[in-house]
Amino acid sequence: MKARFRKTFPSGPTIEAEFDLPLGGFSLTVLFGPSGCGKTTVLRCLAGLERPDSGLIQAGAEVWFHPGRKAALSPARRGIGYVFQESALFPHLSVAGNIGYGLHGWPRSERRARVAEMIRIMGLEAFQERRPAEVSGGEKQRVALARALAPRPRLVLLDEPFAALDRATAEQMRHSLRQILQTLDVPAILVTHDPQEALALGDRMLLMAEGRIIRDGAPAEVLSANGDNARAEIGEVLRAKVLGRTEGLLRLAVGDTQLFAPDPGGQFTEAYACVRGEGVSLERGPHGLMSQRNRLPATVVAIEPLGALRRVRLDAGMPLEALITTWACEDLGLAVGQEVHALIKASAIQVIPIEV
Repeated sequence: MKARFRKTFPSGPTIEAEFDLPLGGFSLTVLFGPSGCGKTTVLRCLAGLERPDSGLIQAGAEVWFHPGRKAALSPARRGIGYVFQESALFPHLSVAGNIGYGLHGWPRSERRARVAEMIRIMGLEAFQERRPAEVSGGEKQRVALARALAPRPRLVLLDEPFAALDRATAEQMRHSLRQILQTLDVPAILVTHDPQEALALGDRMLLMAEGRIIRDGAPAEVLSANGDNARAEIGEVLRAKVLGRTEGLLRLAVGDTQLFAPDPGGQFTEAYACVRGEGVSLERGPHGLMSQRNRLPATVVAIEPLGALRRVRLDAGMPLEALITTWACEDLGLAVGQEVHALIKASAIQVIPIEV
């Protein structure tokens, strides 16, 4: 799919999008950025719920939008599934009725078989005869996802589908979402402003700011780019392999370096280790091993002023940064090229399992 379009709102912002997306099988692209930057508008233009002012949206030989055409291809003919922030279920229909709503025109036997299949995949067997008011928020979103996937769409658009859920329920939904999409072999675009969600789920990230897509790449690389607010929120993002577990800690391998970090629980073999700069301290000379800290030899790569602090960029066999006071920087006599040790408390490392 090719998307090159612009949408301007009267007395409002201009939203621009330019990207390609494969539609031949499973992939999960994260459309990431702060609230109000235009993420939902991009989805609505792809779905045909908004008409761009200019540009092109094309899937293979099929043109969904072109300004030279009087009418864009209708939403129903694009083969898109859409999941909103709120489940938007029909209150008078059962769970099974909601899932089957988009299957009008299917032979009755095929429709029943598809609804039963989606109920099984989503784990909704115990709720299929209930009305939306009789199920939880997480179950409502499972029904909404099942309804979007039931017609076998070419693409699924997910507009912050976990935003209205409590944290525990959202984590459960995140854990199963990628597996469900893989099972059904359907590509998806997920809108989120949660960097943890983006890291856990995405294969690719389109970063939006002020109405434009400003970066495209692997989520960890995009979030680690200098100057991004998300990077300041979660720190240095390091891909790691799980080597073992001991006393509530994970032993992680980041390249040839090992780190100890709190174990979030669950079964996974790969994760992102997010290390915030304020959790890293530096030392020179003789030392005594401090409790529950990772102690890594490192070289100072750069020292940058940051208000009353200094950002010290380090090469420790992996990129790191430490945020220390100006006084501490001067007291240590830090300079570019200097050898130091980086001390990282295990509790300063956040582990985000990678959903595979």
